[in-house]
Amino acid sequence: MNCRQMTQAFFALALVFLHIECVHAEAVDFEKQIQPIFAVHCLECHGPDAHESGLRLDQRGNMLRGGDYGEATIVPNDPDASFLLRVVSGDEPDMQMPPEGPPLSPEQVSLLERWVQEGANWPGQMDADADEVHSDHWSLQPIADIQPPRSQTSPSHPIDAFVVESLKQRGLQLSTQADAATLARRVSLVLTGLPPTPEEVRAFVEHPEGLEFAYEELVDRLLDSPRYGERWAQHWLDVIRWAETVGFETNSPRPNAWPYRDWVIDSLNDDKPYDRFLFEQLAGDTVGEDAALGFLVAGPANLPGQIGRDEEAMRQARQDELDEVIRTVSQGFFGLTIGCARCHNHKFDPILQRDYYSMQAVFAGLTYGERRLRGEQNDAMAAQVPAVRDQLKALRTELDTLRQNHDLQPALVDRQTETFSPVLASSVRMNIQATANGSPASLYEFEAWTVATEKQPARNAALALNGARPSASGFALANQTRHFDNLVDGQSDRRQAFPWVADKGGPAWLQVDFKEPVMIDRVVWDRGSSVPVDYTIEMQLLGSDDWQIVASPKNRMLREDDSRKTDQIQLANLNSNQVQALVGKLSDIRQTQKKLSRLAGGPKVYAASFNPSPEPTWLLRRGDAMQPTKKLAPAIPIVLGDLGMTVDQHEPDRRLGLAKHLTRPDHPLTARVIVNRVWQKHFGTGLVETPSDFGVMGAAPSHPELLDWLASDFVAGGWSLKRLHRLIVTSKTFQQSSQPNSEGIAIDADSRLLWRFPARRLEAEAIRDSMLVASGKLNLEMGGPGFDFFDRRGGLSDYTAKETFDESGWRRMIYAHKIRMQAVDIFGAFDCPDAGQMTPKRTRSITPIQSLSLLNSPFVNRQAAYFADRVQTEAGESLSDQIDRAFQIALSRAPSEIERSKMHDFASEHGLAQLCRILMNTSEFLYIQ
Repeated sequence: MNCRQMTQAFFALALVFLHIECVHAEAVDFEKQIQPIFAVHCLECHGPDAHESGLRLDQRGNMLRGGDYGEATIVPNDPDASFLLRVVSGDEPDMQMPPEGPPLSPEQVSLLERWVQEGANWPGQMDADADEVHSDHWSLQPIADIQPPRSQTSPSHPIDAFVVESLKQRGLQLSTQADAATLARRVSLVLTGLPPTPEEVRAFVEHPEGLEFAYEELVDRLLDSPRYGERWAQHWLDVIRWAETVGFETNSPRPNAWPYRDWVIDSLNDDKPYDRFLFEQLAGDTVGEDAALGFLVAGPANLPGQIGRDEEAMRQARQDELDEVIRTVSQGFFGLTIGCARCHNHKFDPILQRDYYSMQAVFAGLTYGERRLRGEQNDAMAAQVPAVRDQLKALRTELDTLRQNHDLQPALVDRQTETFSPVLASSVRMNIQATANGSPASLYEFEAWTVATEKQPARNAALALNGARPSASGFALANQTRHFDNLVDGQSDRRQAFPWVADKGGPAWLQVDFKEPVMIDRVVWDRGSSVPVDYTIEMQLLGSDDWQIVASPKNRMLREDDSRKTDQIQLANLNSNQVQALVGKLSDIRQTQKKLSRLAGGPKVYAASFNPSPEPTWLLRRGDAMQPTKKLAPAIPIVLGDLGMTVDQHEPDRRLGLAKHLTRPDHPLTARVIVNRVWQKHFGTGLVETPSDFGVMGAAPSHPELLDWLASDFVAGGWSLKRLHRLIVTSKTFQQSSQPNSEGIAIDADSRLLWRFPARRLEAEAIRDSMLVASGKLNLEMGGPGFDFFDRRGGLSDYTAKETFDESGWRRMIYAHKIRMQAVDIFGAFDCPDAGQMTPKRTRSITPIQSLSLLNSPFVNRQAAYFADRVQTEAGESLSDQIDRAFQIALSRAPSEIERSKMHDFASEHGLAQLCRILMNTSEFLYIQ
């Protein structure tokens, strides 16, 4: 090629590049260049008809927000942050897109990248916002302003008006009213969980003012009874799976969890308005209601010792802790499964992954554990502190005087430095004879420091990095190794490192051999799980087998936690009497310090505490604690509104903001959720069958207008739960007979339309409590630590159920110490939840084991014997009178002539105790009719 040809070729090539640059200088046309790519390769799975993984590529807002994985599909002007470009480029091997057929061409990928880089222009959708989340789901709509149906034939009671109108549409009507005795028993069991006494039933049936007046009077008395709070508190504890052990691997006890249970009982008995009940459980610390904060930590959580020391394990454990809180709050108050959005956008409900972490930010300052329980007891204890503090100060002054009189050096500290004249040594050894508490010797770190010179600063010659080699008399193996290598690893951070622990109590030794002989003038040891208090530190001299003692604490004052006996202690220049005086003084100090700590600490409750400066909350990529993406401010789900908070919002303003949001009179969920829970416990099934899931996968309400009217009336009535109970039980719907009829069964076999009162079996607690009522042994003592069903209070194995109980074990079952993930003997078979999971609605199974347990258990047989003793005392020697009395106590009615005759024959042959045993095993005793 000649020069002229080369020049022509050069200019031709330049024109080509210039053309390419001009093409690239033109903005990408979305409709002509991008939309066709989506239409051909994407919209079949991610379009208006199908949006797999929650992703739609026909909506810019959805792409800005991202699909189920919670990552933005496109980030305008930032291709590297756009999830779309990673999956079409093959950077996500497990998520290649398109999933079938050939991948996008390099030109198509380049077009998408340019489109994003240029701002993802989308004609007609440029106003779309990633935070725009809409839903037409019924539970997220405002509560309807609706009035009960009104006509000449409509019942006057609003509940009945709604129910009757619904029945009319199906050609049904309410059943007749239940008989008086059945009604008295029903309302008593529903409101208090206890059957009425024969005298109460008789007074009700024979009331001179008539049944209607008597019924209202009975309802008021039951709602005023302390038994009401005990009954309904159990329903709430089920919802939040409250227990008195931690769960998981150790299931250790939470000794002071019970004040929360008592707070719930007292709050319900006081008819604390529900909005206040909710508020105190979120922010009780701001109003002196510390026990209420047990709500936030009701769920299971790992103890610190169960968590790995590495950063990933600790971050993951923290995420698990906060997840339990979010699930408790969201399902308990919102009736939404917000916890399902931890790793990705919610599969069904309009809840984003960022909503989950924004909710987490509300509780970012929360910690599990015990906190001070303010109140009268706390004030009384605090008043004693100054005097006891002065007493302790005087004792310590006396002890220091003894120290000086005996010419003793100050006591050992947790990180002790022993200095001595420089020694040229090849090894150092510590011989430990005793520890302060008698447990095996243990140190986190052992250091031997060289003498500093002008040319070289002091260094730790006992550090493994400096060539030191440790050894010891033995080492313990626990959940993590307690090997002597830990002595010289340079790690003493308790959150990350492990100590050396000797394999047994008593004398032990450790040794460190240096890489080369060094001049040492001080040794430092850092205590582990125990503190050495009797030891010698020795140096092996250079070129010799001899060991030279360079340090010993025999000339030091004893530590306050040194619990050795006098004959185990040797101090320089002190005789046994002088040592005894020190030991006695130290004992007095320990006892006084223990008293001061108890008084200064005040009474305790297992409840949430809060760091006033919460750590930042991050949106985590796919829920991975090690993949934070961006900081989030405290917020509620976008579909419900905005709390208006910043990422550095103060504690407790975060929780106060959430509480204020939830208790808004116009909140679409709060009132609906709680009135539905109450309805469920009256009729066995809620108007919404899924009481903690009002989302898309939950059930639709059977009577939507009634639900909304109840919710709005509840708020208008001051959020009073007792008022709501009174409203429900005074309706004809509640008072109707439970007897079936063929017409109703054919149309509505489950009685969801409420053409009759749905009969159901009592819960385990009510069955046990009713047996104790029948036997006359029910102990009505309220509050305080619970009684035990088992021979131990924590752990996951080796439980032995108690078969007999004394008076303390005859309290209502709500006062039993609640062990998580452990079914209660006998009554666990009756679907009593083990608090492993939230149980907003108990199952009602029917199994042979239930009948066998009730018929044969030592508890039931013993109570049957007590029942018989009671009947004999109250009815006299006549067997017929005894049978009548037994029926009245157990079933709230007299026996029929046939029943009386058969029972007479049975009791004559087998005894009255066996008759009582049979009555406590009848369906009539075990069911709410």
